[in-house]
Amino acid sequence: MHISFDLYPSYLRDFSTLACPTSGYKLCYDIHAMRNYAYRNEGGKRLGPFPQVRKEGSLEITCHAPKANHSLRSLDVTHTRSWATWTNQKPASKQTIEASIKYAANTVGSPGNWSLTYQSEPILPVKSYRYNPLGPMEQSGKRSGNQITLRTGTRSTVRRYSANHDFTCLYTLVERLQAGAVQPVPVDYLDDLSMFRPGLEITSLAEQTLEIDKRRQTLHGFVLVGPAILPIYFWQNKNNHVLAIIGRNVAYTLTAIEF
Repeated sequence: MHISFDLYPSYLRDFSTLACPTSGYKLCYDIHAMRNYAYRNEGGKRLGPFPQVRKEGSLEITCHAPKANHSLRSLDVTHTRSWATWTNQKPASKQTIEASIKYAANTVGSPGNWSLTYQSEPILPVKSYRYNPLGPMEQSGKRSGNQITLRTGTRSTVRRYSANHDFTCLYTLVERLQAGAVQPVPVDYLDDLSMFRPGLEITSLAEQTLEIDKRRQTLHGFVLVGPAILPIYFWQNKNNHVLAIIGRNVAYTLTAIEF
C-alpha cells in the first residue's frame, strides 16, 4: 500500500460512472484529518499508538459548462474546515472559503481571474482561550502574462508575484485531473488562492491496486512536490475521477458527483 494511504483507505468510494460531461457537474468531498494518537489497555498491556481520524469539513467544486468561443472556463468553490486541537475535542472554530474562478483549460488549469471570501467563526469557547470571529474578508486576483496580482481586504492590500511556470490551485487542478489533461510538468502553486509557492512539480505516481467497496481497483495519479510544501497526492480511478487528495495528515475523499 502506498504511504499516502496509511490512514485513509477505508474512506474511498467506488465511482464507476464515465468521465464527467461537458455540460457541467459538481464534485463533493469529505475532509478527514488525523490530529493525535490514542492508546488502549488490553490484558494488562498498553497498546498503541493508534491514529485518531475524524471528519473535519467538506469541499464542493461546481464546474460550469464551457462557453462557446470563450478562452476561459469557470468554477465555484465552497471549502469548509472545522478545527480542534485534539481529535476527541469538539471543534473550536470553523473556516469557510467561497470562491469563483475563471481559468484556462490548459494542462494545469491556470487561474485567469478570481474572487473569494474567507470567514472564520468561533464555535466552542475554551476555558483558557477564546477564538474571535474573522471576516468575511474579501480577496480578488488576476493574472496578466506571468504577473499575478492579489488584492485583499477593504484597504486593498496588494501583493504581486512573478510566475516562472504555468501556475495552478487545488480547485482547478482537480478539474483538469477529471478532464484527463494533467501531465508531469514544473508548476507554480497558489495555495488556498492566496499563498504563492513557486518552483513545484507535478510528478506521476506508480499504479496502486486497492479494494474499494469490496471491489479490487487499480488507481493512478499524480503528486505535487517541491520546496516549502509537503507532498499532496491525487489518486484517480480508470475513469479519471479524483477519488482522493491526500497530504498534511488530511484526506479529501470523493463522496458524490452531481450532473
